[in-house]
Amino acid sequence: MPAASDGPSSSGLVPAAAATSVALRASVILTSVAGVAATVLGALLGGGNAALGAGLGALIAVAFFAAGQYAVTRLLDSHPEMALSGGLLVYLTQILVLFVLIALLKGQEWLDVKWFAGTIVLCTFVWIGAQLWTVNRIKTLIVEPAPGDDQQAEVDQ
Repeated sequence: MPAASDGPSSSGLVPAAAATSVALRASVILTSVAGVAATVLGALLGGGNAALGAGLGALIAVAFFAAGQYAVTRLLDSHPEMALSGGLLVYLTQILVLFVLIALLKGQEWLDVKWFAGTIVLCTFVWIGAQLWTVNRIKTLIVEPAPGDDQQAEVDQ
């Protein structure tokens, strides 16, 4: 029986699209948990402004990383030869937008900037760790076989 197109094949390998989906889901979940923990910790240790800063930082980190991974994945699907330049453009755009946000929020009294920035850094490390953990755990197909290659390989043997 052939494997589902979005799940593991009979050899345990996972198509690249499914691996990306699993990595994105794991990263969003783990980073969101870290963001909620930072928000609760901010509320307990620093009050409402710290909680607001941590919550906003977590929300921005998850949104930035998820949108960036989505953009790079879409680019790789349509133009794989632009992987490096597209990834760098997404990264540069995210950094510039983050700097603008930090500059705009710097003097605001309703926001604790230290909790905001600290939560972004925390969520960045959690996101990268989740990505590394997921990529190392999943066997991803680099070159996906054409439909029907499994049956042809068995006949050739």
